[in-house]
Order: sequence, then C-alpha cells, then structure tokens
Amino acid sequence: MMNKIIVFLLMMITILSCDPQSEKDVTLGPLPGSPDFTVVFVPNDSNRVVVTDVSSDNFSRLWITGGNPTTSKLQSDTIYFPKKGEYSITLNISQTGGNGTASNTKKVIITKDAQAPCTGAVGLLTGECGPSGKCWKFSQVGGAITVGPTYGSGEWFKSPAGGLVPSQYDDRYCFTFDGANFDYKNQGMTVNPFNGYVDEPFTPVTGPYTFSAGTGQNGADQIILNKGQFMGTRDSYFELDIVKLTETELIIRAPFAKANGDKADGWFEFKFVAE
Repeated sequence: MMNKIIVFLLMMITILSCDPQSEKDVTLGPLPGSPDFTVVFVPNDSNRVVVTDVSSDNFSRLWITGGNPTTSKLQSDTIYFPKKGEYSITLNISQTGGNGTASNTKKVIITKDAQAPCTGAVGLLTGECGPSGKCWKFSQVGGAITVGPTYGSGEWFKSPAGGLVPSQYDDRYCFTFDGANFDYKNQGMTVNPFNGYVDEPFTPVTGPYTFSAGTGQNGADQIILNKGQFMGTRDSYFELDIVKLTETELIIRAPFAKANGDKADGWFEFKFVAE
C-alpha cells in the first residue's frame, strides 16, 4: 500500500512540474535605424579616406572596410586602399535601448594605385629607382625558408644552408620603380607545393606591386602583390611584411596561401640577397 502512495505522489509532482507557467510579456525596444557615416578623402592623398560614424546612441560599432585596417571599432578611423578600384565600406551598429543591429554601406572609388616616393626603403628595393630595377634571389644561408604556425616562428621547417633546389636558387624577383612593376623570372620552372613539391613548367604573371608603409604586423612596411602572385614559394600569400631591408639583404614574412590564392594558416619567412 505504501508503495502505491509513493508512486502516486511522484506522478503528481511530475505532472505539476510540467504545468506551463505563463511569463510576463517583455517589451523590446525599437529596431535601430540605419546608421549614418561620412567618407572623406585625406587631403592630397587619393588612397586614404577618413570614415566617421555620425549617428547617435551607438553602444557598439563595427566597420568592415575592404581596406587597411580591414575592421575597426573606432568612431572615426583612417582607411588605406593601396590598389585602385571600387570598395564597399559597411558600418554595423547597436543602439542604447534598441533591439538588434542595423547597418549601412557606402561605396568609395580609388582612382589609382598608391605610389610611394623614391626614398628610403623603396629605393633599396628597386635599385634606387633606376630604369632597370633591382632583382632579388634566395640566400644560400640556413633558414632561407623558415616555416611556422605563427608570425616569426619556425617550428615546422627551417631549410639548411644551401638546401634549396636549383630551380629555387635560379629564381629572380625583380622590382622596378617606374610603373611599380613586379616581375618573377623563374627560368621556366617552379616548385609546385600543391603537387608533391616537384619542379613544373610555370608561366609567371607580371604586374604592379604596391609599397605600403607601416601597414604590416607591428608596423612593418609591406610589399603588396596581386592575388596569385608570390615571392618565395607558390603557397605563400601575396601580402609581404618586410622584416629587414638593406642594400644587399631582404627578409620578408608572408602567410600561407591556398591553391586558389586565399590566405591560409601558417607563416613563411624568406631570406633574399640582391642580384
């Protein structure tokens, strides 16, 4: 008899616990309106714009710029576009007392590639901006190619002294100031990391490059090629941080790249010497 009473009480507790309880209505704030912002070119600079959020009561904000920096949370920031083209700048906001987020997008047209003056690092890179330019080749030292998971690391691989293959040592990476032209001269063959690291016939694409001062990691100057171009190995990305640049030596770092040219995890460091 006692067991039946206990079972009955347990069933009643279960039924009561499943009884739906009504909740008080929660009043949500209105959806925020589309934020307003301005885009103003920096005076005498056709590759930099200042974006400013002029809407009010925003407690969070995120810019998606398409330039450098790629994102920002500042009310006002300067965005650098080294390459000519049309770019979308989007501002996403959340407002005090509001419900959800809102965004607004504006277009900016950059009419020409950035051209650095022929001074300092640009002169070292291009042979003092002479008409024949300047070519760089892999160094014979150990660590001419260093690979690691993070910027500046080398846990994954470090090439021994003289340890690259002949088709890498005969490569030349050439920069001219006039026209900002980059020319990869591979003597017909290039190592293909996407096919077992074998030498294969490869036709490089010549094209413009951009020297971008202070836009890399830790404020490093950058050499920005075009997607699909590279300096070092085919699986390296086209945005190169300059770690060291003298009249005779060039050290750069670049992220990994996928076969389609998109950025991937991991970092290279390449050491070159002047031709």
